[in-house]
Amino acid sequence: MSLKMKRMLGLIMVVLCVIVGMFTTRFVTRTLLLEQAHEQGANRLLTYVGDIRQTLSRFHHLPYLIAEHQFSVRLIKGDLSIKKEVDEYLTQLDKAANTKGWFLLDLQGKLQASSRDKLEWDPTDGEAIAQLVSNTDGEIVTFNYLAETEARYYLAAPIYTESKLIGIAVARVDLDKLADSWLASNERVLISDDSNKFFLSSSKTLPPSLLNQSESVKLSPLSLYDGTQTQTLSADKQTFLVQIVQFDDLKWHIYYLTPLKRVDQMVNWVGFASVIVLALLFVMVLFMYERHQKLKSKQQIQTLIAESEDRLRGVFSKTNVGLLLLSQTGKISYINPTGLRYFSLSETLANDIYAWQLFETFSGNSSVMTLLKELPKHRDIIDITDVEAMAIRSDGTHFPVLFSMTPQPNQSDSGFLVTILDISKRKKAENALKTVNSELEQRVLDRTSALQAVQDELVQNSKMTALGKMSSVITHELNQPLTGIKTLLSSSELLIERNKTDLLLSNMSLVNRLVDRMAGMTSQLKVFAYNQPETLVAVSIADALQETLRIHQQPLENVDVRVRMPSNLPLIQGNNRRLSQVLGNLIVNAVDALSSVTEPCLIISAVQQSNSEVKLEIIDNGCGVDSDTLPHLFEPFYTKKQSGDGLGLGLSITLNNVKEMRGTITGRNNHTGSGMTFSLVFLVA
Repeated sequence: MSLKMKRMLGLIMVVLCVIVGMFTTRFVTRTLLLEQAHEQGANRLLTYVGDIRQTLSRFHHLPYLIAEHQFSVRLIKGDLSIKKEVDEYLTQLDKAANTKGWFLLDLQGKLQASSRDKLEWDPTDGEAIAQLVSNTDGEIVTFNYLAETEARYYLAAPIYTESKLIGIAVARVDLDKLADSWLASNERVLISDDSNKFFLSSSKTLPPSLLNQSESVKLSPLSLYDGTQTQTLSADKQTFLVQIVQFDDLKWHIYYLTPLKRVDQMVNWVGFASVIVLALLFVMVLFMYERHQKLKSKQQIQTLIAESEDRLRGVFSKTNVGLLLLSQTGKISYINPTGLRYFSLSETLANDIYAWQLFETFSGNSSVMTLLKELPKHRDIIDITDVEAMAIRSDGTHFPVLFSMTPQPNQSDSGFLVTILDISKRKKAENALKTVNSELEQRVLDRTSALQAVQDELVQNSKMTALGKMSSVITHELNQPLTGIKTLLSSSELLIERNKTDLLLSNMSLVNRLVDRMAGMTSQLKVFAYNQPETLVAVSIADALQETLRIHQQPLENVDVRVRMPSNLPLIQGNNRRLSQVLGNLIVNAVDALSSVTEPCLIISAVQQSNSEVKLEIIDNGCGVDSDTLPHLFEPFYTKKQSGDGLGLGLSITLNNVKEMRGTITGRNNHTGSGMTFSLVFLVA
């Protein structure tokens, strides 16, 4: 297992120990705090139980104040004339005792006299109290229940006369007085009925949902570490430790609530503190471990360095390159046997000199030697590789070397490793190679001059050949109409002698046509020869095409012409005259190719194929050209037409015009097997 893996596993184990220690500390702290809270709560609950009993006992004998009142007895017997006096008496008792009402009932529980308004009396309460009193032996009875979250607590005593039960004296106790003493200490004591619905609280800080609940409270069991069983209660994101005592005679449950918020805060604080302590311990242990490892590693490194230096010296002594180890000041601390041989030095002499003394400072790379002299000043930036320098042997002779120097860290200081390679043989070979290269360059120049002369002769020959071809074509094309003109003129002389003017006019018409034919040939030659560059402007393909089609309307009369061009086609860089000439030549060629087609069709389309280019295509379904003619399509004086139909300059002139407009043109046979397609690409203006 690698050291990195060991450290990783150790770190994982430490983290797990910290986590386990934190949770263990939190568990122990929470257990102790819960046991302490439970014990304190039990003691406080017993105190409040005694307070409740003591407070209720002070009200226990109040009903006897009515039962022994003579006016009350007379009212029960039927003397209704004193009812007002009895009501006033009961009102005085109510105020004096600070209760919530005094009532005088008959045996059926009907109200006979009261210290309060009759609307505050519930007849069903009287019936229930009468039922309880009838089942007792003259003792005071209690009647309590919860009505709409209000606890009603009654004390009732029977009224006797001559050992005969004639009525019931009732006092309603204000249970809020029980909580008066609890509010001062702000402790959480609650009282619920037998259905576990709270009706009395000692604290105003309890959650509202706990005091206003419509259902019985739900408790969760909790077991302490010592086996004690207790319960918890949760309401509005608050948790309380609950301890309960039951009053069997009143069917009340007394709850003492201990909030666990402080317990949780203390547990969190202790957990946080434990993490910090464990982390500090971990950091301390890690620091001591790392320090031990560093000391151990340092010792190992020193041992390895010593071994490495021994191995390095052994390697240095066997290498065929001169190696020097320099100190910080540039003094030679070691030189291998090859270096001693290079400089013709003995080991004793080599140990007493500085490196700069072995190199020439007046020729070669003097800046390197300057660095050697000022080595302590530039030691942080020195890293030299394969620099040519001039070394000096002990006998004073010089020899060229490749010099390299790199810093070499050491356990005590930073030295330098210098590599020396004798390049005397290579320099001789380089000089010889330079001589050969110089001779070779001269031979190449001589050969190039000869080739240039031959090339000039070939160019001149090609010019003469082209001129001969052009002369032959022109001579052939002009001789025919000239011969015809001569013949017609000869015949015209005879016609003049014979006075045949009608035939003479016919001959003259033929002469004019032959002259026009010769003028057309010379105009083609003029256009072909005249290639003056013009300034390019923004030109509309649509406008030029419309004008060209109008000019050639008659030859296109029987041709199905289809133009496909978007309305937003951009303008191109060109010249109106040249573009019209290009379109006219291509349309005329297409008409010639469609002459033998039964259903001639010509398609002209244009589209913007990129942000900077517009593509124009002229497609016909004519006869096309054969594969041998296609490569020579744009050559001057090359034509397959019959003699007298042209000089073969139309497509050549078209190519020149397109190039002058910085465009390109290509021609190809259609894939359908009939007709040709000419594709032209122009630059967007």
